[in-house]
Amino acid sequence: ERTFAQPRAVAARAAMSSRALAGDGAVIRARVVRASRSGTAPRARERRVRRVGVGVAGQTCARLVGGARAGDGGDGDDDGGGAAVTTPTPVAASNAGDGAGAGVRRSEVVRATVATAGIAAGVGAERARRHATPVGATAPMTASKGVTTTREGGVVDVAIGRVVAGDTVLDVRRNGGMTLFKRDGSGAAQTLSAGVTAGASVVRADVLANGREMSVLWSDGTMLRAVATMELTTESSEDAWCRGITDGVLLEVNAPLDALHGAELTINLCDDVEKKSHWYGGAHTLTQLWPMERAKIETGPLYPFDHGPNGVGSVVATHWVSSSGALVFADPNNAMLHFGMNSPTESRARGSAPRYFGVGIQNLSRPSLPVEESTTPARGDGVLRLQSRANYSDAGMLHPWQNIRTEADMRSSLKLRVAVALEDDARSATREALKQLPKPDAVPADALVYKPIWTTWATAHADVTQESTLSFAKEILAAQKAASFANGSIIEIDDRWQCLYGELDFDAKKFPDPKGMVKQLHDMNFLVTVWVMPFLQEGSPACEEAKRLGYLMEGSQPPTEVGEIFNGNAGFGQILGTAVKVVVDRVDWPPGHWEGGGGGADLQPGQFRWWGTQPVRGIDFTNEDACEWFVSRLKHLQEDIGLDGFKFDAGEPCFMPYGARTRVPLKTPQEYSQLYVDKVVSKFPISEVRVAMGTNNYRGLVRMGDKDTVWGTNNGLQSLIPTLLTSAVMGYPFTLPDIIGGNAYWGQSPDSELMARWAQASAFMPAVQYSIPPWQISEDAQRASDKALQMRETLLVPRLKALMEDARDRLEPICQPLWWLTPDDPETFTIDDQFAVGRDIIVAPVVYKGASYRRVYLPRGSWREYESATVLNGERWITVAAPLEKLPVFVRVS
Repeated sequence: ERTFAQPRAVAARAAMSSRALAGDGAVIRARVVRASRSGTAPRARERRVRRVGVGVAGQTCARLVGGARAGDGGDGDDDGGGAAVTTPTPVAASNAGDGAGAGVRRSEVVRATVATAGIAAGVGAERARRHATPVGATAPMTASKGVTTTREGGVVDVAIGRVVAGDTVLDVRRNGGMTLFKRDGSGAAQTLSAGVTAGASVVRADVLANGREMSVLWSDGTMLRAVATMELTTESSEDAWCRGITDGVLLEVNAPLDALHGAELTINLCDDVEKKSHWYGGAHTLTQLWPMERAKIETGPLYPFDHGPNGVGSVVATHWVSSSGALVFADPNNAMLHFGMNSPTESRARGSAPRYFGVGIQNLSRPSLPVEESTTPARGDGVLRLQSRANYSDAGMLHPWQNIRTEADMRSSLKLRVAVALEDDARSATREALKQLPKPDAVPADALVYKPIWTTWATAHADVTQESTLSFAKEILAAQKAASFANGSIIEIDDRWQCLYGELDFDAKKFPDPKGMVKQLHDMNFLVTVWVMPFLQEGSPACEEAKRLGYLMEGSQPPTEVGEIFNGNAGFGQILGTAVKVVVDRVDWPPGHWEGGGGGADLQPGQFRWWGTQPVRGIDFTNEDACEWFVSRLKHLQEDIGLDGFKFDAGEPCFMPYGARTRVPLKTPQEYSQLYVDKVVSKFPISEVRVAMGTNNYRGLVRMGDKDTVWGTNNGLQSLIPTLLTSAVMGYPFTLPDIIGGNAYWGQSPDSELMARWAQASAFMPAVQYSIPPWQISEDAQRASDKALQMRETLLVPRLKALMEDARDRLEPICQPLWWLTPDDPETFTIDDQFAVGRDIIVAPVVYKGASYRRVYLPRGSWREYESATVLNGERWITVAAPLEKLPVFVRVS
């Protein structure tokens, strides 16, 4: 950039072979490029220089630049005039500006181009200069003396710079590859890459004197800045999300707006075939697998979804940990953040149908994603991929935010910020991540965790009435009495208790005396909550009032029904699903769910489609007055009827109008969800919510997404424990598993076995939720359920207070992966059907249909099975009998 800004300035580019980096006495080839006085094209000449007594190639580059500047007095012709290139003397890396080396000043930034051969020149280098961000440095680059273990084409690629962050070291290579390793050589190394275009050469590399910061610029315009987290200042709020990471490195990848994949960072999932790493964290997905690399998650947008186009769900985080101790923590405020894990390598056929976001009945035509690698003929790409893109445009991944503008659309370049660190193991890496997250100021209310929650949803769906609610409560009370359980449960009245959505008034036909009903339920020792979501039905008095006050999100003209059905290069499944959804919304088919449905097919500006059939609008939570208005209406309902709290649904930013506009522009999609939780949900101590991203300080329950009444990992029973454990790694310890037995959608119904096994799997989770009464399934299901709850009362409940307080203070998981107990034991890394509760309980439910035995892994220590006196040594597998009524649970022997 100096060549363009100052015609007399000189830029030095040095081409160094791996010999030049390996030791003293090697020959390097340097080209000194000088612009003429008139600013016309630069002229150059080459000099062969032998390094003498210089152990670091970067010091030679410094002397070349210094010599060129000192000798600048001619026009640069090849006549021996102009710059004098001489044999250099060593440059002290520890003290910049100590006078060593003529022409190298204390304040000068030394820019060295290091390449295997050739000179970085032409259009690529000019483009790189245009997009470069100057980095202040106080000393010449000090290149790494080591080499990486990565070979490309049989050639070992040499590190061009090193950042030292306490006990962690990061080496950066010429091709954008990086290696993160422990200074003392312990543990496994982690390789990653800055997403540099193949063949791009290094234009500039700077390392600060203290070795804790460096920057590299490539000819394709990619720039990497790496800085030890210990160097981040407390004054900058931009770095607050990662400043506390011990011995971490913040990587900032900058790229031009037209970069093919945006600013990108990839992290290798496995660097050692013999000692494979496994990965955890990230997000809930529809098909939830543990560990994560078992899935092939297609690269797509990372924000909360109700069934996202690539399978991402409602609870999302931006950190991942590996069994070898690697921590990858992306800045939650990265613009247009995209994420993929072990993405498919096979190309989808040209013109094939895109992945798309759908709601309600549309999901019947969508596959359950992500796919499991073992079920496909090809392996995934083997990397965790993070991208900050110029926009959300992607013909293969359709979702609502492709039609919404944000402040990020005004960027002049792309920037991806990710912190990386190496800890001893997955547990310490997770704890390091959890330290950075906000903490709740209180534990959940006792009523949420000590007794089961009963919801009317799966039994009544939208047909709930006052009569059915009271009848349901009496059945629950009778069953509890028969099992000698004291009541104290919450009964939650779900969908369609309102006359119109968002009106927050009980339907007078369905609930003629809601206040009296709540009093009756209180007399039975139930607490009472109702289901709410942040939508207002078009035409309702509440919606009209919110319109008048300016409390709703605005939007552009949405596509016509035909345009919506044939959106993009829609495939048959998308066309069919969308067409059915449009018809259902128009006529409210099938009928019979009371009045007030239909009319939601032909959308108007500001309206959006959801799982119901009515046209709705969304509250603008960037408007403080709108938040207060909504909260005050909820509190009025609570006080008037005597309710104890609320079940908050939705809140994902996928439920927004086409071309959504808010009073205060949103920086990221998840900001909408955060405002919903912080400004509304958190005002009610007895509450649950299903959306979460950056809301770890919420004190209520974070619910899993709706589960289907099936056995498999495709959103069935086998996905329950992986979802629980993923929540633990993400920093959501107060997890509410979904309804025991699933939601009974699409005519599904659990049999005795599925109901019993689901009750057992849920019994030791932080909270328990029923809807389908087990006594309506069978006596066997009822007995198994009662026994599991009795074990909960005996083993978990006495420990729950201490576990919740630890979770409040440190986000320490209540339910933990087995590697939390013995993080150095590889046997624990892939176990997806057991979990630990605290330090002294292991739960091993049966989650496979027809199984009456199961293998159980006992970690290091001494254990005994519940109700058995036999002591078992750990660090081994055992086989236990597990008839239908038995939940295998093991307790540590002190």
